[in-house]
Amino acid sequence: MQQVIELFKEAMGRLATGVTVVTSEVDGRPWGVTVSACCSISMDPPLLLISLFTKNASTEAIKEQQRFGVSILSKDQTKVAKAGAKPGTPKFFEEFTDFDHDGKTHMVKDALTHIHCKVDNVVAAGDHTIFIGLVEHVTIGEFTQPLLHFHRQFGIFTDELEQKETVVK
Repeated sequence: MQQVIELFKEAMGRLATGVTVVTSEVDGRPWGVTVSACCSISMDPPLLLISLFTKNASTEAIKEQQRFGVSILSKDQTKVAKAGAKPGTPKFFEEFTDFDHDGKTHMVKDALTHIHCKVDNVVAAGDHTIFIGLVEHVTIGEFTQPLLHFHRQFGIFTDELEQKETVVK
């Protein structure tokens, strides 16, 4: 089984994903954890799925508070992503967040977008906990390139996106 786990880890590392930071509060302070397991699962009602390691502060905080935020990071936010991804370290995020009173969650400054969710469902899945959030509020940021994660590294699109961006506007 260990060989399958290692190969599965390598396989998932080859799935390029957008980079998100899930925000909550720990000890009354903003807390952020970088995740790649985030996706929309329904538009009506609007539902978002995140998956977090069960034995961490974010999971406990979200279970207790019944809400979380998801910031989708832009190409210039590698420092933010790395801060939320450091294993075994506190992830207090005062430096990177503002509190959005409309959404009632902390959001990463200058993110592409921020989605505020109320917990709709919680599912235990192996060593992770899946949260399904009902989207209550969305804050749209500046349209720019996203930060991507591929093979354990952060990166961005090539110039092709910037060329297409001028056509979209």
